[in-house]
Amino acid sequence: MHLPRFDHFAPTTIAEACSLLATHGTAALPLAGGTDLLVKMKNRKVVPRYIVNLKNINGLDQIKYDAKEGLNIGALVTIQALKNSIMVKRKCKILAQAAAAESSVQVRNIATLGGNISNASPAADAPIALIAVSGSVIISGANTQREILIENFTTGPGCTILQQGEIVTEIRVPPLPPQTGAAYLKHSVRQTDIAIVGVGVVITLEGNVCSGVKIALGSVAPTVIRARQAEALLTGKPLTEELITRAAQLAGNESRPINDIRQSAEYRNEAIIEATKATILRALEDAKSGGL
Repeated sequence: MHLPRFDHFAPTTIAEACSLLATHGTAALPLAGGTDLLVKMKNRKVVPRYIVNLKNINGLDQIKYDAKEGLNIGALVTIQALKNSIMVKRKCKILAQAAAAESSVQVRNIATLGGNISNASPAADAPIALIAVSGSVIISGANTQREILIENFTTGPGCTILQQGEIVTEIRVPPLPPQTGAAYLKHSVRQTDIAIVGVGVVITLEGNVCSGVKIALGSVAPTVIRARQAEALLTGKPLTEELITRAAQLAGNESRPINDIRQSAEYRNEAIIEATKATILRALEDAKSGGL
């Protein structure tokens, strides 16, 4: 099936791109990697009259690190670049793990982090990892800019807080504290498949006590969620296997899995418990070995 007809714009600045999107309203859509958008267009799920191509905007494909600010990742950085980045592996290994779990190498070479987040799939791997590390997005308009945590960015499947004329231009990950361990685990039939369950866990230890933990779950609700009851159970305590098992069960209780073509809700609920326990144990081992 061929693409519908559209007019193409290739702005060279963020302000120009946002102005075009604002001017043409709902008839215009931004193009980053296109791995989601072009499929939707071929299937006529969206039929934009105008495409605003972001690929000619300088600086949106860079990864930088600052000791105070942490990681700054341009929205056009590809998923494959995240997987391969030594900087990401050293400063935010959970994001590199999630990138490696994303689809096939052919898709990763084209798909961008900004597009991955903006597509607002509850099963996308990178946003799960980013929520676990308190990642945020920079949202730019023609003359405005705002920052918001990624966990507050998505409102439902395919829905975000982006307003007309706004795009995601940067992703920020704050520096992780010492003795912080992290792990990402994707449960799927094949690695290239969409996750049946995705789990991201970040744990900070003080001695043998958990001083902080975040557990992000994907494919278990309309958006990626935090397992807050499980986090509360673990915080401030030594992490025994019994306690971790109880936390994983709480994570299952907090989830709202559905029946779909990939698996039943009942299967997913069991998978959530097992995957959460395994991911917490991996993150704990990572924290004990030095983490980061």
